[in-house]
Amino acid sequence: MEKKILVVDDCDTTRKLLSYIIKEKGYKIISASNGIEALELMATSPIDLIVTDLNMPQMDGYELSKSLRGQDAYREIPIIMITTEAGEADRRMGLEAGVTTYLSKPISPQRLLYEIEKLI
Repeated sequence: MEKKILVVDDCDTTRKLLSYIIKEKGYKIISASNGIEALELMATSPIDLIVTDLNMPQMDGYELSKSLRGQDAYREIPIIMITTEAGEADRRMGLEAGVTTYLSKPISPQRLLYEIEKLI
């Protein structure tokens, strides 16, 4: 069965680029522009992994991760956060929020696909 990945980023260009990279490896992609939209999509469609940005309007990546980890249905879904916030405190906050893998931008397509393969 085809694995489904949710890409969450408020930048349309970044969202399309990430989706293209991931889709080329045979994954099915759905996308959202912020955490609230992501939660709405997840309520209607099962997801195998999430790739999210940190800084987004309405609900950022930390809030999204905390919300997912607080719900039994989503507690085990791997979350990859890709962000420009590369400090140790930022990384720690991401892991405390429930992020599985925290990656700093810029990231190579190969590294992203490696992390996805490792988690799925």
